[in-house]
Amino acid sequence: MSAQNTRKRARPDSQDREAADTQAGTRADRKRDEEFWYEDGNVMLVARDVEFRVFKGILADHSPVFKDMFSLPQPPDAATALCSVVHVTDAPEDLRHLLRVYMPKAEPSPFLPEDPSFDIAKLVEHSIDYLKKYYTNDYAAFAQRGHPYWPPSFKAEHAIGVINLAHLTGELSLLPLALLICCTLDKDIVKGFQRGDGSWEQLTLDDIGLCFAARGRLVARRAEATTFVFDLVRISEGCTKPGRRCAEVLRDVLTKLKTSEWAVPDPFSSVLRGYSQHLKPNLCSACWRLARTLDEEEFREMWTQLPTFFGLEAQGDDDSDHDED
Repeated sequence: MSAQNTRKRARPDSQDREAADTQAGTRADRKRDEEFWYEDGNVMLVARDVEFRVFKGILADHSPVFKDMFSLPQPPDAATALCSVVHVTDAPEDLRHLLRVYMPKAEPSPFLPEDPSFDIAKLVEHSIDYLKKYYTNDYAAFAQRGHPYWPPSFKAEHAIGVINLAHLTGELSLLPLALLICCTLDKDIVKGFQRGDGSWEQLTLDDIGLCFAARGRLVARRAEATTFVFDLVRISEGCTKPGRRCAEVLRDVLTKLKTSEWAVPDPFSSVLRGYSQHLKPNLCSACWRLARTLDEEEFREMWTQLPTFFGLEAQGDDDSDHDED
């Protein structure tokens, strides 16, 4: 996360006169941020072409990085300046999110901690913990939440940013489900998504390659699961409908699947997802129960295999003792 690296990338203009002269020449091209501009602020943060005028004291109280930077000795001319200038390489949207933690003005984001004394490292930790609730490797949490897999304020393509964040922070447990979601994006997986500041969040070529390779494996595995579930239900001796009517219902579904008439775009979905409204009223209770049992068994097995589809280490079934209804 870019906020973690502020120590390396933020610098006062007073420490680099040549850079300051260059920046002065481009000041006319910059614009004030509408949300964070205080006329009595004593430090200006410049992110690309956006200026944020805020308060040193607030930043120093919450961020050890800013505190250390502001404590550095300043040349006499800079010490008398009403407002020092600090350039950062963060995108304006990223910096705006960070400032909302320290100077909240509206309803807090679900990413942000309620305690405003959090420093940047704790903010990152809090954000990761939030993402883990959704991009989870815990089967019980995954099964309970169901589809869609992502947070309420997210879209499917935001999994691209989650993947990049997982690589950046080393939180690799976020990867399997985020990569899975990216397998459903079609052309958007290459294009990425546009952030609030106009920049684009995109996957690396390696991760795009992983998703393309994994999608074929996922589709093949789901086809295998579909055949397994429907074949065993067809030969069930518990069928109570005369003339093996249940077998005809299941054959009809398989036929429509082969023609893509009822194909489900999510290759990781359960076999029965999307078909239950058709199957439940047309199957006898014995065949419907068997279909659900087999579907749950196959889906759980696919869950444990998910990381291996992407060449990752297999995840354990954290909920092996969990009783399903």
